[in-house]
Amino acid sequence: MYSITAHSGAKTDGENNLDISKLKKQVAGTSSQRANAVPFIAFPAPLVEQQYLIADLIKGSHDSKVFVPFCTDSRWQIPMQIGMTGAEFLAQYGLQIAPTPATGNGQYYAVAMSLLDIQFDTSNHIEELEQMTRHLKEGIKQASRHAYEVEFPHDIRQAILVSTQLDIDDQELKVPETAEESNLLFQQYIDDIARSPSSISSYVPVEQWGTEVTLRMMAKLLQQPIFVIIASPDLQATPNFQVYQPERVAKSGFMLDTVEAYYIAGSKSEQWFSRLQHVCRDSDSMTNSPIVLLYINFYYSALSCN
Repeated sequence: MYSITAHSGAKTDGENNLDISKLKKQVAGTSSQRANAVPFIAFPAPLVEQQYLIADLIKGSHDSKVFVPFCTDSRWQIPMQIGMTGAEFLAQYGLQIAPTPATGNGQYYAVAMSLLDIQFDTSNHIEELEQMTRHLKEGIKQASRHAYEVEFPHDIRQAILVSTQLDIDDQELKVPETAEESNLLFQQYIDDIARSPSSISSYVPVEQWGTEVTLRMMAKLLQQPIFVIIASPDLQATPNFQVYQPERVAKSGFMLDTVEAYYIAGSKSEQWFSRLQHVCRDSDSMTNSPIVLLYINFYYSALSCN
């Protein structure tokens, strides 16, 4: 899965930045939440700290070209035609694939590239992207710990841990039988991702590659949607789509900020595009512009505008 990033003039403090006022509310909750009978699980301090660190990195980036698909940009007023191939979609909206280094960090790199709107083309850019990637991984860890038993009960942990073994050749599947066992193994899984190398000179084991779990946790960390285009290697087939949408929900007797994942078949591509346009028009979302990723055959890339 990859990310759309590109142009729109000089970056201001309000563009593509985490909304600090939102972060403060997430620590304490609003007065209406406190008055609500349903307990609200606020973001813990370590998660908010990562949000601030990421916001500072974005604000400190000196590159001025930040892609936000504003509704005033005529290209985003063009309806998305049902049945378009991946190549036709990229051509219609003037998008080019910006590849990530093949280190196993593709998903994390693509999100970092999207947030900073830079590529791995200079030593300074490489350093910035590696730093952002490290913060994203630590943020995934902290996001997973927020409302942990609500987000990741035993049966969900079991399913995730089994799925991570499917990509490892010649390994017998091991299903953690007890909640205690699944907790230990899942925490280890997340910790291993957080500690995995982010340098372009290092390689990440396949079991630590980005998954739907890490996409959900990054959308939760960033409090902004992640849109995914799932395309064929030759881009000649109609792609499918995913949206990882931050939402405030009631779950297991609690209110919490989480992320819901939506799969959208290529035959209903207009639903995905409509969601993207809606987020771009939403005044609360213009600060945290949506990240759009391209996913082809286990590989994530960023997208840039012509």
